[in-house]
Amino acid sequence: MSSTQEARLVGRVLDELIARLGGGPLEAEVARARAEFDERRGRVFEEEDLWEQWTQAFLEWYVLERVVDGDDLPLAARAIDAGQGETADAVRALLRSHRSVFEVRSTQPGRVELRDMIGGALFAVDEKRAMHGVEPGDVVEARLVGLGEQVSFTRTFWFHPAGTRDAVEKHIARLRHGGASRLDILDHLASLRVKCERYKHMAPDKLYEQSVERAT
Repeated sequence: MSSTQEARLVGRVLDELIARLGGGPLEAEVARARAEFDERRGRVFEEEDLWEQWTQAFLEWYVLERVVDGDDLPLAARAIDAGQGETADAVRALLRSHRSVFEVRSTQPGRVELRDMIGGALFAVDEKRAMHGVEPGDVVEARLVGLGEQVSFTRTFWFHPAGTRDAVEKHIARLRHGGASRLDILDHLASLRVKCERYKHMAPDKLYEQSVERAT
């Protein structure tokens, strides 16, 4: 299977998981999960520019990471037995996916090189789409999925404003020193991104930097 076919398979299976687990008898659970997500990361409203990205990030977290009370596995784990062959393999790959905040190191046709700003690992991601406007030094929350010998993105892309990389590094160092988990770090950084929408009169790099100063 080519890298393009693998990426399409992952995308199709993820869409099927969201459709299957995102409504019907689980509608009340979705509402509880959304309230939890908003409480951790800040609330985004439908009329705001971030809504589509925010919703995609929520849906992926909901099916792949969140554990329902009384259970010990994410919702997507229930779908493995229902799937067969490549579909089950894709579900397993999604459950093993790696969500973090990354620094873009380089972009080339068909390939993006990233540095995990929390764990330090380097990744080479297969990406056939043109990533217009993405530059080395940009900071993005993303989810990486390894299937076969390829690593690909899901649809979650949560870019932090240009010029905030140094402040993001400081936030990560401070939070790690205090024993924060990866999830706590991601949620804290996401809440800063939301604040940029609330305080448009302030330059994002200043907002991120001042937040570091207030916390130290």
